[in-house]
Amino acid sequence: MKGKSTEGKRTEALSIFQKLPMPSPKEESWKYTDVRDLNLQEFGPAAQKIEFPGLSDELKEKGVIFTDIKTAVEKHKELMEDHEPLSLISPEEDKFTAMHGAFWNDGVFIYVPRNVSLKMPLRNIFRGSGSGGVFSHTLIILEEGAGIDYIEEHYSEKFEGVCLRNDAVEIFAGPNSRITFHNFQKWEDNVMNFTYWKARLAKDARVNWILGQFGGKFSRVKIDSFFDGPGSESKNLGVFYGSGEQHFDFTTNVHHLVPNTTADILMKGVLDGKASSVYRGKIKIAKIAQGTNSYLSDHSLILSNGAVSHSIPSLEIDANDVKASHGATLGKPDEEEIFYLMSRGLRRKEAERQIILGYFSPVTDNIMFDDLREKFNEALHDKVRG
Repeated sequence: MKGKSTEGKRTEALSIFQKLPMPSPKEESWKYTDVRDLNLQEFGPAAQKIEFPGLSDELKEKGVIFTDIKTAVEKHKELMEDHEPLSLISPEEDKFTAMHGAFWNDGVFIYVPRNVSLKMPLRNIFRGSGSGGVFSHTLIILEEGAGIDYIEEHYSEKFEGVCLRNDAVEIFAGPNSRITFHNFQKWEDNVMNFTYWKARLAKDARVNWILGQFGGKFSRVKIDSFFDGPGSESKNLGVFYGSGEQHFDFTTNVHHLVPNTTADILMKGVLDGKASSVYRGKIKIAKIAQGTNSYLSDHSLILSNGAVSHSIPSLEIDANDVKASHGATLGKPDEEEIFYLMSRGLRRKEAERQIILGYFSPVTDNIMFDDLREKFNEALHDKVRG
């Protein structure tokens, strides 16, 4: 959709949205997630507030831009010539990307100039306060040598009805740039989420994703990283905790398109009650992408007989000089470990809590900001306590 105006893209996406059928469990990518009973016509615009902390004068003088995306489209169009919204998110992908392309109406724009590296993270807090549809779009452009940490936190109030979130993130990481994108959500149980994140990495760029999913009735997150430049690398680290009848659906795809790129994916989840999850991970290595080093693993801890987890890792390799593998585990807390902790004076629930916090630590230990790490741990504590 490159070259079209914003309104032209919106019109085209609406046309595609109206033509595409709802996804069906007959499709492999929707096999364990049935949304056919969802009436998308019911979701008019919902209320949402995005909190924007101000930028320092020093960062403004260096050319850093941190604003809402509507303002960016009006005032910073020249920066979007090669990276306009919906450059990576294709409406043809499925019904929900088309819906997002047609109806996105707020979001975030971040631009970091060449060789500018921020010491403190940029942060947005998204607060939903009503039923209907929320369509946020985040666009991040990093020039050569730029570096940032970005944090987005998602919350919702209790209200009547259902909120459907249909968000997208696009990251363009220039040569030798760096970003760690943190996402933390703790929605109420009347939120349904369809989120798409995509990043394009130039030579020696580094894009890390850190994901924490705890709330909502249903949450589907799809992450695609495209390695366009040699030496580029990415980590995908995620945790989730499902309870009650929550359902989580995660997809991570890494596209190794050039030689000597690296990916490391780790997803860890806990399921209790009648919660369910599905994880799909694909490593795709092009014929010219020799020297690729790519690994994905997902692990689920099951706390009840009613919880269900599905793992679908896959490799698609057309090169011969690469390292690529995947691993998955599914199990219950170790009874011997529980017994040992109880012998040290802990009650069973407290012993399980300690095991679960330790189980998530390979991800949470990578969160460099104390307040955010504490929010992850507090969310886990709340879940364990029920």
